[in-house]
Order: sequence, then C-alpha cells, then structure tokens
Amino acid sequence: MRNWLKWLISFGHAILLLVLTAFWINTDFSYGDEQLLVKWSSIFKRVILNIDQDPPKSDFLFINLAFEKALIPQEEGLGNEVITDRAKLAQFFEMLKRNQKSVKFTICDVFLKGRSENDSLLQSSISGIKNIVFPTHHDENGKIEELDINVPCAIADYRMASGGFLKFKLFQDEKLKTLPVYLFEKTEGRKISGNHGIYLDKGKLSLNSVIIDYQIRSHELFQQGEYPVVNLSELLILPEEIIVNDFLKNRIVLMGDFNNDVHETIFGSTPGTLILLNVYLTLKAGYHIITYWWLIFIVLGYTVFSRLMLFPDNDNEKLKKINWIGPLFGSVTYLSVLSMISYLLFNIHIQVLILTLYVSLLRYSIRLKKIEWNAQQVKEWALGLRETYFNFK
Repeated sequence: MRNWLKWLISFGHAILLLVLTAFWINTDFSYGDEQLLVKWSSIFKRVILNIDQDPPKSDFLFINLAFEKALIPQEEGLGNEVITDRAKLAQFFEMLKRNQKSVKFTICDVFLKGRSENDSLLQSSISGIKNIVFPTHHDENGKIEELDINVPCAIADYRMASGGFLKFKLFQDEKLKTLPVYLFEKTEGRKISGNHGIYLDKGKLSLNSVIIDYQIRSHELFQQGEYPVVNLSELLILPEEIIVNDFLKNRIVLMGDFNNDVHETIFGSTPGTLILLNVYLTLKAGYHIITYWWLIFIVLGYTVFSRLMLFPDNDNEKLKKINWIGPLFGSVTYLSVLSMISYLLFNIHIQVLILTLYVSLLRYSIRLKKIEWNAQQVKEWALGLRETYFNFK
C-alpha cells in the first residue's frame, strides 16, 4: 500500500477516534487505572512545573455544620433520626438575609428531608434570600427528590469510580441543573445550554462530563489552614457586624458537614461540599470548554497514533502467535503522553485504556488471517485484557 494512502486511512481513523473520545469523555465513568494518570499528571503540573495558582483565600468561607445536630422522629417506625439543627440554620439565615448584598453566594449543603418543629422558622428565614442554593438528589427510581422545605435547589449527585471521585457529569437531568452549574451560571452571568447531547457555553463547545480539577484540597483547609473554616455555633456568638465584615463580605459561603460527609478522591478524603466547589472552580477556569486548537491537536495526535498502530513498518507477517504486549505497551505509552500533553495545554484528559482496548482489538482483527490461533492463546489473551482494562468497580 502506498504511503500517502496509509496516512489518509490514518486520518480517517483519527476522526473515528475523536468521535469515540467525545462519547467516552462525556460519560461519568473512569476506566481501569486511569485515575493514576490523572493524579500524576496533576501532580506533575502543580508540583514539578509549579503551575498551581490557588483561588484567592478571601473569596470563600467554609462553615462546618458537623456539630449542629438535632433529633426528629422517624417518618416510618419508632425512634429518632439525626438532622442538621434547623433552628441554628434559621438564626444564621436571618442574619444573612439582612446582609445578603454583602455576600456573593451561599451554598448550604444540607439535604432538607424530614420534618421538624423548626421548619416554619427555617422557611421564613430563607424566603427572600436570592443567592442561595441547597442540594437535592435522585431517588432509587431516578426521580428528583422533593425537599420538605421550599428552597432553591440543584442536583448534587456524583458517581465514584474505583480510587475515588474523578469525574462529574454537569447535566444529569433535563429538568434541573447540577449544583456546580447552577452556581457557575448565577455568579458568572453565563448559561450552559444543551440539546441532543451537544452542550454550549457562550457559543463554544462544552464537555458534559469534566475531570475535577482539585484547586482547593482538603489538607489546605484542615491541616494547613489556608482558607477560613469555622463552626456555625462559634460564628454565631460573634457580633453581627464582625460576622458580616470579617467573614461574609464578598465571599462564597459554603456550609456543610465537613467531618462526616466525606468521600474518597484521588487526593485523599474530601468533604462532599468541597468536591462540589472544585467542580465549580473547574468550570470557572474554563476547563469544560473544547477549543479548536484542542481539536487540531488531538486529530494530529490520533493520526500519527493510527499510522503507527495500523501500519507498523516492522510488522512481521510471519509471526505464528500473537505477541500483544508490545503493541499494548506502545498504545498505552503513546496515549498516556498524549493525554498528559492535552491536560497540560488544554486541561482535558482522554480515555487511555478504553482507546487502547479498541485499537488493540482492531489491530488483531486485521491480522487474524495472518496468525494461527489456538484455544489457549485466545483464553490467555482474553484474561489479560480483563485484568488490564476491567479492574474497576
């Protein structure tokens, strides 16, 4: 086959890989050990290259609700259940309502299910506050949970891959935005719209599933004290003027249980409220935007990759058995480097292992007529693929 035709086929195959990439990166799954690539490329960017600009510390206030608990009767059966103290929340929100022009936005990461004697008090204190949002979730049937108090709400569901929270799907329901998208649109004055699986932000293509860029990590809050964290009860004993001027003014206020609502991420245990904030910061940094430069970069990278994998110059047609370790290692190495460069330049990772699986299967299907198979080889090959690609939960 002539060389120009090989390159033309490789270019056509690169377009196919781009389509597959667009599908896979917009799912909220992470395949195999991809989280290791994301973790180490992030460490390379932030530690080795020192490209780590933390968001301003004066932009946020973290209010811990871990010690603000109350008991309410269970709706079904005997006994009580623990909820966040709604009287304490009402006390804070009454003060917030009087000074809401001073506060940029408030996220209260409290799931308002269950009824208490202080619900009317809390409802009254929240009514009239404009820049505030609470989380809701999908129930086991996929329907949006209705809260027991009428408040602005957005979806706060996320799916965990093996190794921790890695990706977040921005639009999970046609009726309601996710909480980070809600916050992004309210604070930035922008709107992310979607139609038939294509999402746009100010006319630019947008991902629907983003790898979370952890600009603020848990140890920066609790071990290093780089951002202000205060318990609600301790905050409320201060004079209102001090609370507003020293703690709330021009900040995004994040309220949540930072002790118990904790999830495993690639950077260690992280409060769920902080995960949602980092998704918002990922959007604010524009890491969800697909640029034309990225499209050119990835098509060129895939074209060279396709040329190397589909038409290797050293391909020995006289091989009598499949030696899949060489092509497999080459594919993983090439795509890993491509993904790291893509992340460093455009802040977009690509699915390495699933693409390697596809290319490996394609490569060997092309060579089927050239190789003598036996049952043992097929079994060993299938077991090897399963261990390599499908070791996630």
